[in-house]
Amino acid sequence: MNARSVIESLIASWNTQDVETTLAHCSDDVFYALYVAEDAVPFGGVTVGKDAMRAALHMMLEQFDYLRFDRAIVGVDDDVVRVQTQFKFHHRRTGGNLEGTMRTVFRVKDGMVVRCDEYLDQGLVEAFMRLTQQREAAGEVVQPPEIPRFGERRPEPVATAGSKGPCEKEECK
Repeated sequence: MNARSVIESLIASWNTQDVETTLAHCSDDVFYALYVAEDAVPFGGVTVGKDAMRAALHMMLEQFDYLRFDRAIVGVDDDVVRVQTQFKFHHRRTGGNLEGTMRTVFRVKDGMVVRCDEYLDQGLVEAFMRLTQQREAAGEVVQPPEIPRFGERRPEPVATAGSKGPCEKEECK
């Protein structure tokens, strides 16, 4: 499998938020660098190895809903694949949205991702996370939606009195 095909498959896996299938595209000693300060986001900085990468990916999914995550391969040079991503993340605890563009550079060897470097607007992300931390400290949190386990469906929303949509409660009828 060529480098482009490996990254296309990895992108498809991550788009479904399937951590294990995403990691199946990575070497055991995969190197992942998110160029944002570690004190701003717990999965920032450098992560090495599948277990550490698994923990980082789960942290990302626990903290953020991916409202938009449009990736496009913008360059391939032998074993290096460059990807541009337009994103909009929803912070689950505070309800704030972070939106922007990032670049990712993947290195593939023997059909496996061995390195992934992600570049974002570091100042934007760090300012957003400082605001998030202030909101959490002030108790300005929202009830985050429950994350289904892989393969489970999210429960259908149930309308309450005064809202639009199906409602099984007697007071809604």
